[in-house]
Amino acid sequence: MFTISQFTINNMTISLVLPEIRHAEALYENIAHDRKELAHFLPWADNMTSVNDEVDFIKAMRVDTARYEKLALVVLVDGEPAGMVDLHNIKLKNESGEIGYWLGQKYQGQGIMTQAVKKLVEVSFNQLGLHSIKLLADTNNQPSRAIAERLHFEHVARLKDEVKYHGQFCDMELYITFNPKN
Repeated sequence: MFTISQFTINNMTISLVLPEIRHAEALYENIAHDRKELAHFLPWADNMTSVNDEVDFIKAMRVDTARYEKLALVVLVDGEPAGMVDLHNIKLKNESGEIGYWLGQKYQGQGIMTQAVKKLVEVSFNQLGLHSIKLLADTNNQPSRAIAERLHFEHVARLKDEVKYHGQFCDMELYITFNPKN
């Protein structure tokens, strides 16, 4: 297992690791258990209908990582897959990327994802040499917006009707942070 970062919160060991096929079943179980809540803001959750779908997703993420298009990481809590955090839309020429994430409900509210995003930002700036990172959060997804705000991402704009979920257009909040070394 290739670990990108490891930290402790409330006596729990949190590891950010490259996804492996063996993570698929537990990740799928989290998605299936929290499907209604996840799908409200992440429509892909409705399309993840089996462990095989998660296996296919992990395989695709590994290919995208090898191509320097994405860096997808599994969030392990005491060794158990709890969610994912990723850097996508990587544009090496522009030294930029965008962060996305999800976490199983039973792990939420403990600062796990805030610290996972913080660690991914550090890796993105210090190892990948990025200049800027964007974070898009649904206007009504207060927990996701709170992560950006706690990490001092700058709120840049509200993007009207930016995405379409379940047949309705929704506004998104655009946050950005810059590499302090640039």
